[in-house]
Amino acid sequence: MTWWISGAIALLGLLVLFVAVGMLLGRLKRLRRVQRSLMVRLDQARTLEEPVLALQKRAEEMQETVLRIQEQVEARAARKAAVEAS
Repeated sequence: MTWWISGAIALLGLLVLFVAVGMLLGRLKRLRRVQRSLMVRLDQARTLEEPVLALQKRAEEMQETVLRIQEQVEARAARKAAVEAS
């Protein structure tokens, strides 16, 4: 008689274990879907990042050009002011 009780307790423990594993696998499936969607977003972000970096580099180059032109304009204005003063 006691082995029936022990067997029933063991079967109940196995049933609880199988239910817990089933729930865990369901959550893991959802986590895999979320991981896949995040990986897609990461790839999209990397794809968008490359043109932005190129644009930023181009803007820095243009800023250097503008600074050189500004220096030239200031030098011409100083020469013109010196010519007019003399």
